[in-house]
Amino acid sequence: MFWFLRLFLAHLIADFPLQTNRVFKYKVYNKYGILIHASIYLIITILLSIPYLTSPICVSYIIFLFLLHTIIDLSKIKKFSRNNGIKEFLKDQIQHFITLISVILLPEAKEPKYLNLNFSLSFLNRFYNSDYYILLSIGYFFVAFAGTIFYFYVIKTFGGKNIFYKDGISIKEKYKEVILRTIIFVTYYRVSFYVSVFVFIILRVLEMIINKTYRNIISFLLILTYDFVFIFSMIIFLNALLGT
Repeated sequence: MFWFLRLFLAHLIADFPLQTNRVFKYKVYNKYGILIHASIYLIITILLSIPYLTSPICVSYIIFLFLLHTIIDLSKIKKFSRNNGIKEFLKDQIQHFITLISVILLPEAKEPKYLNLNFSLSFLNRFYNSDYYILLSIGYFFVAFAGTIFYFYVIKTFGGKNIFYKDGISIKEKYKEVILRTIIFVTYYRVSFYVSVFVFIILRVLEMIINKTYRNIISFLLILTYDFVFIFSMIIFLNALLGT
């Protein structure tokens, strides 16, 4: 699972924070735009697979992931104008996850390969070689960035407010939500579970009231519940993996 965790982190970074509105626009409306996003994914994957690049089989597998990522995204783009909802989002991410988990079939991936850069870059060794830091990073990008997109799809489905515009999500709306989720995530790990729940309720309720992202009380409760389960189930699962 050592390499899988790094590959999954690469996917989260490339698919969410590094898939900016400009990249998204190129990807959807330019004939070769998908290659920009796929190339970013390939670069991040290579950077998080440096110890494995000495193996021709592992390099071939990275190319295989690059091609599959491109094919999956091309399939999604073809359906973009007709279907763009929470089911399509989850289906897309599940397909990517399945391709990544296939790494466990490689004999070369069964043993951890640690990063061993020179002394001046030893902090990168500590980060890369530690499952704790990698899992914490996965949890953060999942909650703050993937969670933001998921939340906007929940609003679109249950609140009736579409935040997805022709050229992507409003940058202001996106990063306001990322900051909100970052505050909740950091509060949990720096303070406590109960304080983070309190912060979640206050910030989320205020955000929903100010932005009017719900239709009625049932819609309000559904959106609040979905987001609460998304954030805190991920954190609890992450804690189980971290052993904390």
